[in-house]
This record gives sequence, structure tokens and C-alpha cells, in this order.
Amino acid sequence: MRKLCAAAIVATVFAAQASAAEVPPPPPHQPAPSQSQTRAALGDSAGGRYIPKPVLDILGDPHIDPNIAYMLWQLSRRSVGDWTMAELSFVAQMAPTLLEADISVVRIQTLYRFWGLDPSDIFNISLAPNWQSQSTAFSTNDAGNVAAISTSECQVDISQMTVSTFKSCTANRQ
Repeated sequence: MRKLCAAAIVATVFAAQASAAEVPPPPPHQPAPSQSQTRAALGDSAGGRYIPKPVLDILGDPHIDPNIAYMLWQLSRRSVGDWTMAELSFVAQMAPTLLEADISVVRIQTLYRFWGLDPSDIFNISLAPNWQSQSTAFSTNDAGNVAAISTSECQVDISQMTVSTFKSCTANRQ
């Protein structure tokens, strides 16, 4: 039994030495990031646009659920044109909820103004003047509407379509 244990120990030592020889050398030392690189990676504008303090104060209001505030903060970092239609719908659905949470209309209008939405009617988000009348494919006066809506960019799930693509599809530009 002792010979068997000794043989197992010797085999383990040789196997460990062989596998240690196959380990690649460590990568070269990376220099520490500069202070400006660290600020760019961690700052308010990292990965998105700058959000001013008044907007951050609204999003940090304790009356707003932290999960909702985080989602609105993420949306605030992008322009409205980069939002999906589902995200735009989410914002439209949040206005009554924010009012119920004791967020004033003025503060909601501040958010809408920052996002580039029309702050005069927070319950009915409008993308552009007359966009609904331009979006119909059944207009007998303008066959261009049918062609615009029939393009491949316009034939996607509406919730996944960005606002800018939706605007271009409904503006008879495609």
C-alpha cells in the first residue's frame, strides 16, 4: 500500500511540473488609465449624452421607483431618435404614474423638454405635426405612402423600430 501511495505522489508531482511548464507567461503590464480616461469611463456622459443636474434631480426624486428612475435615466442618455417605439410608449405610459407619485407637471415637462418631446401635452406624445395623416397607406391621393410603408426598413416589429426610422417611414421619405 505504501508503494502505491508513493507512486501516486510521484505521478502527481511530475504531472504538476509538466502542466506548469505549459502555462503561458502572464501578459505584459498594462499602464494605469489616466485621470481623463477614468472620468470618461465613469462620468455622467460615459456611453451617452450629458444629463444636466435639474434632470438628474427629477430622476433622483424619492417618489419615483428606483427601477423606473434607472430606466428613464438610461433613456435620457440617448436621443429620442435612437429610442425604440416600445421605449417611447413606456415614457407615454409613465406620465400618469409619475403624477400619481406626486411628481409635478412642471417636472415632467422638464423631462419631456430635455428628451426633445413636446412638453405641452405630456399624455399624448407627438412625434411631428400631422404624422398620422402622412402614415396612411390607403391615401388615394398619394401612392408614395404605400411605397414608403412597403420598404424593408418599415416592415419590422413596431416595438423594435427606432423613432427615427418610424419618422422616416411615415414621412414619405423612404
